[in-house]
Parts: sequence; structure tokens; C-alpha cells
Amino acid sequence: MSFDSGIRRGQHVFKALASGADLVAIGRPVIYGLALGGSVGVRQVFEHLNTELKTVMQLSGTQTIEDVKHFKLRHNPYNPTFPVDPRDLKLY
Repeated sequence: MSFDSGIRRGQHVFKALASGADLVAIGRPVIYGLALGGSVGVRQVFEHLNTELKTVMQLSGTQTIEDVKHFKLRHNPYNPTFPVDPRDLKLY
């Protein structure tokens, strides 16, 4: 499965892979990098995304992309955009 929508950060790449994507397409950030810095800008965009992805992988305890694909995402009940009943919030 390919994921081609709204990828802007390394965290988005991680979520797409953990959601089952085999391919993550990165369009707009690369175009911005090309427009602002040519081939150097494109390389910098990919380096930045890769650095962010590595950071998220370290924070989640995953070491390989295969580990990311088997990572279980969970709903974040503290996200204010989702209506949540305060009685459902549990501290672990």
C-alpha cells in the first residue's frame, strides 16, 4: 500500500509506515526544497525528514523500518480535537 497525502514531517512518515504503508510519497516538502535551494534543497529536505524519523523511532523503541511496520499505534485521549469523556482518562 502506498501513502500519498499530507506528509510533512518525519512523524508523519512513522505514522504512515505503522499504519501499514509500504511506500510513503513525499511531494510538497520536496518541491519547496527544490524551489528554494535546487538539488541541495531537495537533499536537505530528505536529510531533515530522515533525522526526524530517526528521532521518532528512537523515542518509540524501534530500530528498523520493519519494527515500525509492526508498531501498534494507539489513540491519544489527550488530543483536544477529539471529544473525550474525562471519566475515560486514566493515568498509567
